[in-house]
Amino acid sequence: MMWFQKTDVWLIDEAILLPSDFELELNNCKIKLSDRCRDNFIRSANSGLGITTVASLNNIRVIGVGNVLLEGADHPRSTGDHNKTLSLNPNGFSQSFGADAGKPNENQKGGWRNHAIIFAHVDGFEISGITLKDYHGHGLVLERSTNGIVKNITFDVRQAVNINGTAQQILNQDGMGVRFGCKNIIISNIRGKSGDDFINIGLTDTGVPAGEENVNVVSGSVYTGDKDNISNIYLQNWQDFYSLSHRAIRIMPVGKLRISNVFIENMIISPLSKKGFEVEFAENIKGLFVRNLVSNFQIQAKGISDAGFRDIFYTGEGAPINVTPSESVAIDNVKNIRK
Repeated sequence: MMWFQKTDVWLIDEAILLPSDFELELNNCKIKLSDRCRDNFIRSANSGLGITTVASLNNIRVIGVGNVLLEGADHPRSTGDHNKTLSLNPNGFSQSFGADAGKPNENQKGGWRNHAIIFAHVDGFEISGITLKDYHGHGLVLERSTNGIVKNITFDVRQAVNINGTAQQILNQDGMGVRFGCKNIIISNIRGKSGDDFINIGLTDTGVPAGEENVNVVSGSVYTGDKDNISNIYLQNWQDFYSLSHRAIRIMPVGKLRISNVFIENMIISPLSKKGFEVEFAENIKGLFVRNLVSNFQIQAKGISDAGFRDIFYTGEGAPINVTPSESVAIDNVKNIRK
């Protein structure tokens, strides 16, 4: 076990790497990335640049006690995902701030090193009790990890960083990513605001293997068959969460990826969200069960089968749900309660 006692700021230059059978307790503390850091806050120790074979780890816990804050750098070297180009004065949808912009021998794209926390190939884990603020890419990314609990996490981003009095654009800043191979995971009591999708379940196969830099996942963005399918994901008791520029909940089994048994229950999507709950490539999903959801946005799940939608309270205009009716789709007590 490792623990950090209460102090003003723990400034780190590189990621805290966690091995098997390890508990990291963060006790009333603030951890901040230094301006020298181009790395995650926390990562499973089996993964990183140049690690082409990611060995399995097990039994890792990150437990926040009291007020625990993980905050991005004042002058981040890199922000955004692998599709973003670093710029000192970013604009548009392809540029994100990075102090490394234009520097020789420095990668000019974003990628997985900008994410706050990454667990890859971890069986048996818990991440809880943490606020993630102004991180550089995505907040919490699970890759090929199983039998885990994520709870009591808050995301707090602005999609910008103040540099010499000027707000410079930071793109992405998703909340959570549940990627290839994740199974049997309970995610509860999550709140706050993200930049892009608050949670994104799925991944696109871009053909980039593990250990490379210009990719969004450290364990490789290559679909390797059934073992990389996603199943048994439980989202429970999320209150007042939203995305500044994209979706609150996004499920996207692209290509050969298949997703089964996603349970979404007791959720309130803030009307401040840009978009609500959207399903893409619905034909690749078997088993989507939504219950007790309050939203100002129409549920987009056209083409879904083997699904259930119950006790959905919609506060927007028009129909509360967009699905294709069939014998395999149960819809019960779904109503528009707009006054």
